[in-house]
Amino acid sequence: MKSIGIYIHLPFCQQKCYYCDYLSYANCKEAEVEAYLWALVREIKLYRQLLGRIKAKSVYLGGGTPTYLTIEQLTKLFNSLEENFDLPKGIEITVEVNPGFINKEKVSFLFAQGCNRLSIGGQSFRARDLKILGRLHSPKDIEQTFELARWAGFTNLSLDLMYGLPGQSLAQWSENLRLALKLKPEHLAVYQLKIEPDTPFGRLWARGLWEACTDELAVLMYEKAKHFLVEHGYRHYEISSYALLGKAAKHNSLYWLNEPYLGLGAGAAGFLKQRRYLNQAKLKDYYAFLEKGKLPLAEWEEINEELARAETMFLGLRLLKGIAKDTFIKKHRVRLEDHYAVEISKLKKQGLLKETATHLALTEKGIRLANLVWLEFL
Repeated sequence: MKSIGIYIHLPFCQQKCYYCDYLSYANCKEAEVEAYLWALVREIKLYRQLLGRIKAKSVYLGGGTPTYLTIEQLTKLFNSLEENFDLPKGIEITVEVNPGFINKEKVSFLFAQGCNRLSIGGQSFRARDLKILGRLHSPKDIEQTFELARWAGFTNLSLDLMYGLPGQSLAQWSENLRLALKLKPEHLAVYQLKIEPDTPFGRLWARGLWEACTDELAVLMYEKAKHFLVEHGYRHYEISSYALLGKAAKHNSLYWLNEPYLGLGAGAAGFLKQRRYLNQAKLKDYYAFLEKGKLPLAEWEEINEELARAETMFLGLRLLKGIAKDTFIKKHRVRLEDHYAVEISKLKKQGLLKETATHLALTEKGIRLANLVWLEFL
């Protein structure tokens, strides 16, 4: 098997944010984390038995908050990864970090373990916004987390920022962008707040207790971020992502390029051997499968060639450079401009796609209406 990405889900955090619908659990006891680690290590060993010593292209620890784990618990996890997988020196290893919940000892440990990229969930530099979102950190905590990471030796830091928050103005969003650049992150992930039904935000919105950001304001905020960040040397390489030269997220790029990755942990998704799968989300079910020596799969889907082509299209069009025609031919043995001639012609007439001799990509209008474009290929 060629080298693949490895995603590890660690679903523990200090408090569940009001907008979050990811699988996570707040304020768990050490014994609960230990039980989860046992199961996670068991899952890692099962994949070693089934697939051999997989060579990793990248590793991503997400959550939840991975740094909720103690150094001893993280050591157990990293030891298991190193024992069962081939982790070439220098590959991108990313850890998600919440500001205010990492100290010198832990950030030094991560760097010493070979982690070379942190994804810092800042979201906003306004205390009011953070309180509304249910975040426990302060604006100052974001700055201090950057200082700690730089002190430890990290030279690749990504910062999450969120726009379209309740009551947020364009001027406030612009100030967030300015303050973000003072920290000189190598990468920024810029997202619009998404209202999920089964969250405190979703329930408040359903009861009419606050209004969502208007589409018009959201577009202005998106455009502001794009122009401001590009002007300051960041490359807009994916719909929500900006990076300095050479700092695009290697692990996330695997998803957009429709390449295989192993998903480990409760609720984790993966894509292996033309099969997409989702792990059991309930911890008791995740544990039960692994106690019986079974992979904790909840559902899976065999990806036939027609669906694989469609996925390459709608995932690859997230990238601003678009889909390389020669790569599509190598992967799918047909020319994309022939196979999707009707769809491409329609979307070009609508001003949503642009085509060159080598690539097919979204236009500026297409970026704003990307969901409509992707539906054409599903």
